Amino acid sequence: MSMRDGRPAPTPSLFRQLAEQALARSAGAPLVAGNRVELLFDAAANFAAWLDAIARAEHCILIEMYLFADDDFGRQLRSALQDKARQGVRVYLLYDWLGSWREHYRGFFKPLLQAGAEVRVWQPPSFGKGFRLLGRDHRKLIVVDGHTAFIGGLCASSRWNDWRDTGLRLRGPLLDDAVTAFADSWLHAGDGALPPVATDRSSHGEVAARLIATTPATANLMRLDLLIAGFARRRLWLTDAYFMGTSTYLTALQQAARDGVDVRLLVPRSSDIGWIATVSRTLYRPLLSAGVRVFEWDGTMIHAKTAVADSRWARIGSTNLNVSSWLANRELDLAIEDEALARQMETRFLHDLDNATEIVLSGQHLRPALKHARGERRRLPVRQQAVVGAAAAARQALRIGDAVGAAVRGTRNVEQSEAASFLSIALTLLGLTLLVLLFPWLAALPLALLLGFAGISVLLRAATLYRRRWQKKQHPAAPARPDKPPPDDDVKP
Repeated sequence: MSMRDGRPAPTPSLFRQLAEQALARSAGAPLVAGNRVELLFDAAANFAAWLDAIARAEHCILIEMYLFADDDFGRQLRSALQDKARQGVRVYLLYDWLGSWREHYRGFFKPLLQAGAEVRVWQPPSFGKGFRLLGRDHRKLIVVDGHTAFIGGLCASSRWNDWRDTGLRLRGPLLDDAVTAFADSWLHAGDGALPPVATDRSSHGEVAARLIATTPATANLMRLDLLIAGFARRRLWLTDAYFMGTSTYLTALQQAARDGVDVRLLVPRSSDIGWIATVSRTLYRPLLSAGVRVFEWDGTMIHAKTAVADSRWARIGSTNLNVSSWLANRELDLAIEDEALARQMETRFLHDLDNATEIVLSGQHLRPALKHARGERRRLPVRQQAVVGAAAAARQALRIGDAVGAAVRGTRNVEQSEAASFLSIALTLLGLTLLVLLFPWLAALPLALLLGFAGISVLLRAATLYRRRWQKKQHPAAPARPDKPPPDDDVKP
């Protein structure tokens, strides 16, 4: 066999080597064999496994959690960590300020500190460092005694008892990567590095996987997701909680579907962040036209962030298919190359579709419509809707700009079937405009607060620099020896 220019065609082994090289470079993580991975579906399995592992901990517990709630399960988990800290187990907890802002200000974590645990918060607002809301720590990671890790989409909150989500338990050589990922976040969240944590690097199974620790602007998982969309040959099944794919990713899915790949997308119908579901629906038409099958979950909320391709590759973690997760946040995902686990994921995906309604093109204008009538819609309790909705709105307030910008700029052709979704967005924007016109202080006050906060932050930074310069003048450094160059910070331009 030869190519048109007469050179030999690449062998299958060469193709495999090139594919492995592309996957490793895209993900920024090597493929590591010898791991044991157990899939854990929904809160009952995940929470029970977390508490059991923590109860057995003897040396060290690491937790990196976007949202840690002051509710029944949040308090139960906090109590378990307090007990271990009092027993002398080293407990390190890192939570995100925006995800846990109410708990942060209400002193929810003080009992852990009093018990001897070390607690840090990711990017709280401060005058010295500025008001930083973008680039959150969205990871969900627990490591116990350096031999067991839990990764997935679940946070430490009772609301997950009513939600559909996926996590996993990991043992094996990848534990070293998990501890390294936590240590990097710990270092960037405060002063001082994480003390050494011994890890069990021995083989515990036959699963080969990559631990992908995304940091802002690295886009590791975005590149990998695009590559998998290109590599998939038979099927690519996706589940996502907050789907707002970029035009590049949407095109990759469309091209895969047109090439005969069975591409399916499962997203929430009822979401804790309602506007994202509305924007997501504006993306259905081009996907459906290309042959992508879209399903909406009929239950309370589906929060899983998973993918499975060709009965061989699967991904589970914290990354959503949107710009915030791909480019702005710290995320953590496990990309698995194992046939048995991939088939388990496929089986679960088909089971989830039994509780979902397919969206199809229908009518004269081929508009997205329900394939079958839905059953009665299940909603969050009214009080929980208010609490969850308000918190989610606060966390997502700065992310709506990209979605609205895409609609305004028109990065793709808008179809007639999307009129209702765009009408909702337009009415919301016009309503906000009317409120600002009637009550100008609604716009002026937040802007004034933000500018004042920024001004004070810069002023404090300037004062710090002036103080350091004054201290340097008061205590000049000893003159350097002729045979010894001066330190870098004393070299004059």
